[in-house]
Amino acid sequence: MKKLLLTILTGAISCPLFAQSISPGAIYAASASGSTNGVSVNWVLGSLNTFSDLSVLPVKLISFEGRLNAAGLAELHWKTAEEVHNLGFEIQKSPDGKQWELLGWVDGAGDSKTVHDYHYVDQEFVTTSYYRLRQVDTDDSYTYSKIICIIPEKESLDRFYVYPNPSREHKVRVQMPEQTQSLFLFDQLGNKLGQFETPGTERTITLPHTGSYLLQIDTPVGSRTTKLIFH
Repeated sequence: MKKLLLTILTGAISCPLFAQSISPGAIYAASASGSTNGVSVNWVLGSLNTFSDLSVLPVKLISFEGRLNAAGLAELHWKTAEEVHNLGFEIQKSPDGKQWELLGWVDGAGDSKTVHDYHYVDQEFVTTSYYRLRQVDTDDSYTYSKIICIIPEKESLDRFYVYPNPSREHKVRVQMPEQTQSLFLFDQLGNKLGQFETPGTERTITLPHTGSYLLQIDTPVGSRTTKLIFH
């Protein structure tokens, strides 16, 4: 049996999070919290079948975070508090959080009761990506970390804005992040006035009359809505 330890911090996260399973026939660890550029859940991930007979997991993973470095690459950092027979960490990458491929490997500390810091840089980072760790013991048993998501600046929802706003003209320019899937224009009552598929990163929209409007974009990492006023 394996022991489950969870420490939950609060925050907000831009990308969806996914629970991981370890082996069939067990109850699995999972979380739904997050933080801006990494993970707000520090945990030891494992499985259990009862709550009365538990044993300590080989590795205590107390943090796993991701962020953009100065070069714009995805940089992963994780920390362990204790390791028992830890062979190392397989870093896995996914474009959607579902289909995974091997990205790299970092050796573990073997047996240790001190804190160890690890990091890995994804040199092939070009678009929004999901990452997880597969911690492997010397007996080939393993556990998964939670999933984190890292978004490049060019695909950030913060790149969505409209100008001029407020506007005194019928036409306004909309700036959007790369990979934007749809752009919608609504009136103040929520009626859809326009829809643009794969609009690119910049689009000119003509407003039918004065009033308040809502502009919404849908992207692979989420949606965002902004208010537009035409005097």
